[in-house]
Amino acid sequence: MELNYNSIPTFAQVHADPNKYLFCRGPVGSGKSSGCIWQIVLNSLKQHVWYDNTRFSRYAIIRASYPALKSTVIKSWKNWFKGMVNIVYDTPIRGELRFPHPDGESQVDIELVFIALDREDDVNKLQSLELTGMHINECAEIPRGIHQMSKSRINRFPQEPGDETLRPVEPFIICDYNSVDTTHWLYTIAEEEKPPKHSFYHQPSALILVESNDPRIDPDDQIIDVDHNQYIINPDADNVRNVPDDYYQDQVYGARPDWVNIMILNNYGLMQSGRPVYPEFDDSLHTAKNDHKPLKGVPLIIGMDLGLTPAAAICQLTPMGEIIVLDELVTEDCSIEKFCEDHLKPHLKNHYQGFPYTLIVDPSATKRSDNDMRSACEVIKAAGLPYRTGLTNNWTKRKESVVHVLRKLKGFYLNPSCAVLRKGFISEYHFEKKRVALSAGNSDPKFHEKADKNIYSHVHDALQYAVMEITGGRTAKRRKASKAKRTDTNNNMPADSSAGY
Repeated sequence: MELNYNSIPTFAQVHADPNKYLFCRGPVGSGKSSGCIWQIVLNSLKQHVWYDNTRFSRYAIIRASYPALKSTVIKSWKNWFKGMVNIVYDTPIRGELRFPHPDGESQVDIELVFIALDREDDVNKLQSLELTGMHINECAEIPRGIHQMSKSRINRFPQEPGDETLRPVEPFIICDYNSVDTTHWLYTIAEEEKPPKHSFYHQPSALILVESNDPRIDPDDQIIDVDHNQYIINPDADNVRNVPDDYYQDQVYGARPDWVNIMILNNYGLMQSGRPVYPEFDDSLHTAKNDHKPLKGVPLIIGMDLGLTPAAAICQLTPMGEIIVLDELVTEDCSIEKFCEDHLKPHLKNHYQGFPYTLIVDPSATKRSDNDMRSACEVIKAAGLPYRTGLTNNWTKRKESVVHVLRKLKGFYLNPSCAVLRKGFISEYHFEKKRVALSAGNSDPKFHEKADKNIYSHVHDALQYAVMEITGGRTAKRRKASKAKRTDTNNNMPADSSAGY
C-alpha cells in the first residue's frame, strides 16, 4: 500500500502535537474528518512490533448516532482506503485495515470500533474497551461526560502483561467539531479552563466577510452576495482547494447569517435564540491570541456603566491607532461606592500602577439618587477617581462607535482574558427574539430593537462609553451637538485624529 497523504496546514500541526487530548474546530468542508482519520493511521505506524512481526492498534470512532456514523465517517474511511478496509456491520460496527509498514519489514494492523454515543448514560458502552486511541467525530453533539470517560479507555492496547516496553505509543483522543456557542462545554474547556495536555486548534474560516472597499479583495476574487453581506473565498482556508469551486457559494445561499457565522466563518456564536448586537465581530480577528500588556506612557480610557451592576472596560489607544481592550471588571448587586472602593481602585493600583487614566461614565451620572441625594458623579469624585461624562447616552450612537472600530482593519483587539466581553461579542450581548405568532407567509423571526439587559450588556455599555470617547474626541462641535451636560474633573484629553481616528 502506498500512503499518499498531504496534510492540510492545521493538521500538519496536529500530527506533530505530543499532547494526549487534541481538539480541532473548523468550518464545514475543511477536511477535519480526514485529518482525524490520518491521525489514527499515522499513530498506528508508531506502535511497537508485537507478534507475527505486526504493529497492532485499536481505535474507537465515536459519533452521536449510527446513521451518522454510516453516512459520514465510515464512508470517509472507505473513500480513503478503497477495497482495503473491511467493515462488519454488527453492534458495535467493526472494521479492520491491514497494510505493509513503510519500513518494508513489518505489517500494520488497525482495528476500528464504531460506536454511537449521545447521552451520559451511554458510557457503559465504553466500559470494556481497551484502546490505543479514539476519534470523537462532531464532538459538539457528545456530552462532556462521554469525553471524560473516554480518557480511561485509551492507553490500554497493545499491552503485554509484565512487559513494560510494550505499551501504546502516544495514545490520544482527537475531537473535531464545528463552532459552538459560548455556553457549550467545548467553549468552556477551550477558552476558559485550558487544562494541561489539551491542545485546541482553530481552522481558518472558509469565507471572509468583506465590504466593497476592503483591501483584502483581489480583482480576481468572486464576490458572494447574500442578504446584503458580501463574502470572498479565504485563500488561507485549509481545504478550499479540495472542494468544488461553488461549494461554499451553495452553502451560504439561503442560509441564515447566524448559521454562516458559525458553520462557514468558524466563529463562536449563538444560533436562532438571539441576534448578536455585533455581527461585525470576528473572534479570530478581534480577539488577541495572548493578552496585550498596557503600553507605558499611554493613558487608560476606562468606560464605566453605573446602576446596581457597575462594570468597567479598561482600554488604550496605541500610537498605531489600535484600540486595545486590556481588562474588564464585572459585578452584580453592587453599589457604585463599593465598586469604586473595593473593585476599581484596588484593581488599578495592583495592575496599572503609574498609568494615567480617566473614567468615562454615563451622562446621567450627574442626576442625584433618591436614596442619599448624591449623584454617581459625586460618589466617583469622593473616591478620588478622575472622570468625564460620556458624549451621549444614546444607545444607537454608542453601539455604532464600536461598529466603526470593528470594521476598521486592525483597529480593535480584545484581550482573551476579557471573558464576559468576549462572550457578549460572540453571542450573549444580543437582541432577544420577539414572541409573535408566525404565519405561513412570514416565518422570519422578529427581534427587539435594543439589546437584552443581562450580565453581558453592562460591561458592553461600559465599553461603548470608552470607544466613543476614543473615536469621537471632545471637539466643540461634538459638545454642542450633545444635549447632555458634560462634566470634566481634570485636564486629561482623549486621543485625537492624529492617532488614527
